[in-house]
Amino acid sequence: MPSTTVHIPERLLSRIDEVAQDRSISRNRFILQACERVLSEARPSWPPGFFDHRSGEEDEELLKTAVREMELAIRKARKSRKGARE
Repeated sequence: MPSTTVHIPERLLSRIDEVAQDRSISRNRFILQACERVLSEARPSWPPGFFDHRSGEEDEELLKTAVREMELAIRKARKSRKGARE
């Protein structure tokens, strides 16, 4: 596994050590978990050309189909508020 050097301010490093110790993990493991968490939450980038304007009957039909499918998925996922009131 490659290694690297990272310069961390003393106050931050002390806090990292405290939390890592509370969790019974090493400083290295804590930093790796923190990095993995941030990266997993990062917004994915859109594929090249995603926002390019396209026109044509085929594209419009694909868009209409996608909108219909999205509306159906939203309706299925919605929960009824009926019966929630007491």
